[in-house]
Amino acid sequence: MKASRLIWFSMLCVIFLLAVSFAAAQEATPNATPQEQAHRDLLDRAGEALATGNFDLLTELVSEAYVVHSPVGDLDRDGFIAFMQALRASLSDFSLTRDAVIVEGEDAATRTLITGTFDGADFASPMGVLPANGQPITVVVQTFHHFDVEGRIVEEWAMFDLLSFFTQLGAFPAQSN
Repeated sequence: MKASRLIWFSMLCVIFLLAVSFAAAQEATPNATPQEQAHRDLLDRAGEALATGNFDLLTELVSEAYVVHSPVGDLDRDGFIAFMQALRASLSDFSLTRDAVIVEGEDAATRTLITGTFDGADFASPMGVLPANGQPITVVVQTFHHFDVEGRIVEEWAMFDLLSFFTQLGAFPAQSN
């Protein structure tokens, strides 16, 4: 009985430490240079622009030469905006939350949670048009960003579980336990 309590206590301690680590990553880094703080602020604004669908603001924050390398292929700024507009139109209760932002010099990393219900518009994907299925969607996206000399995002590497994403959209049958 005592061993199981020790295991539970240990697990709670690990969860607490992880939560504190993520909370610390959200706060401004005390030793950040003014440039790093500006990059962090820009990433916060870009996250808000995506969350609210303010793509005009996003075009101000992202370089014209912007490219994102992702599991769905490389997209330029207009292609990325079109992808996000299609995703927002497909998910009736679209939500985007940045869990973590880490900035070092001209580079940064973010962890973003996207959720919603696929009951809006059909989703045009590289696999063809996927009809709305009424299912909840959850995607965790980890990104690495690089800033140009003007302080805008010029290049990004996005990683997420593409198989899980397309399974949730109904492109593949869900696995049963």
